[in-house]
Amino acid sequence: MSQSKSEELMNILGLSRRAGILLIGQDRVFAAGRHNEKLIVIVTSDCSASVLRSLKPKVERGEAVLLRLDDIDRAVLGSHLGVGSAQIVALPQGGLAKKVLAIYDRSDADEQNKSI
Repeated sequence: MSQSKSEELMNILGLSRRAGILLIGQDRVFAAGRHNEKLIVIVTSDCSASVLRSLKPKVERGEAVLLRLDDIDRAVLGSHLGVGSAQIVALPQGGLAKKVLAIYDRSDADEQNKSI
């Protein structure tokens, strides 16, 4: 993901936090997933294997969409959101979640075009 796409994505996540809809941390994300709420789950490049294992069934059942930020670690994400560190955040389906998906999809397309 390019630097400008990462910044744009981090700005949307910051806006989501200020709006009070961003779920930060595995406890809040997994608790929201139990309420049959479809989520856009975003993990950092250094996300633990146990968190990824816990997410796998939700993704396979279609209860969550998993996005991995390859160029952002938990310290960077946490500092941008105003917490110590965060390896996982989530957004419920809605306008800001659609914007995050659009940014993420554009970055994947950009990287595929560079590899051609």
